[in-house]
Amino acid sequence: MNANNYQRPPLWVIVIIIVMLLPLFSWPAVITRVLADYDKYDTISVLFFIFPLYAVLSCYYAYKSYEARKDLCVILLCVLLLAYIGCFCLL
Repeated sequence: MNANNYQRPPLWVIVIIIVMLLPLFSWPAVITRVLADYDKYDTISVLFFIFPLYAVLSCYYAYKSYEARKDLCVILLCVLLLAYIGCFCLL
């Protein structure tokens, strides 16, 4: 992918990616609940702390990969959705 040939994904893909990032605004409340329930050095607590980084990077790579590989973009967003479901099931 050359820098001159890069085209943005369609608007509906950008909207889906933004919607997938919206639960991160409630993440401080999730972290306070995790710290109240679990030990500070528990493995699950560490996973909850690095999850926002995973979500942001997953959406970034989904955005960047849409033009070349649309199926990879969909897979990344579906795995992120499953990760959100898994995190909220742990609470």
